[in-house]
Amino acid sequence: MSKLPQIGMKTSLTEKAYETIKDAIMTNVFKPGELLIEESLADQLAISRTPLRAALKRLSYEHLVDINSSRNVIVANIGEKDVEEITVVREVLEPLAVKQLEGNIKKEEIKILEQILKNEKEAAAGNTYKELIKMEYEFHVSIGKFTYNKWLYEMVKDVNTIIQRYLILSGSLNKYRKVAIEEHENIVSQIKGGDYLGAEESMRIHITNVSNRMFK
Repeated sequence: MSKLPQIGMKTSLTEKAYETIKDAIMTNVFKPGELLIEESLADQLAISRTPLRAALKRLSYEHLVDINSSRNVIVANIGEKDVEEITVVREVLEPLAVKQLEGNIKKEEIKILEQILKNEKEAAAGNTYKELIKMEYEFHVSIGKFTYNKWLYEMVKDVNTIIQRYLILSGSLNKYRKVAIEEHENIVSQIKGGDYLGAEESMRIHITNVSNRMFK
């Protein structure tokens, strides 16, 4: 099992353990199907098992690990069927999020989306795939956040966490990064221009395209 950095006696050990293990899963340091041993994780992170178990339980709620009846913790697999089912949800959920921006999104929040686009372009130009994946996630989650609907926001975060992981495993975003960024630019341009119906449809098309590109 791969090594993790120690986190010592910092505040909110559960949160720190959750973030550290989640990052290892999302970046494929811990691979699908890998067994995570509590004793080893606790030793590497330099924490007790109580906050570790709370962190693992939270990860199981996000479908990043599976905890079986024997309390074995296994990094969850993700396959094409999972992505297909999540895409069905995203095609409804994220265009709805765009629709909810009308009358809610602020000028400074549009600037945040534009900065994310800038960061995406820089990551693509610099061939830093991990950063590109991060910005892809931030783009979609920020739109959910700017709806000011906490339930919608949480659902957008959850589905994009799974998609982010599959993008890392498939490498498809790297191959189609230029067109993906262009689709993001189009959505932001329509939002900025007040064309929310157009942006809603562009988001739906983008999500369908992302799914299709992952399976090519």
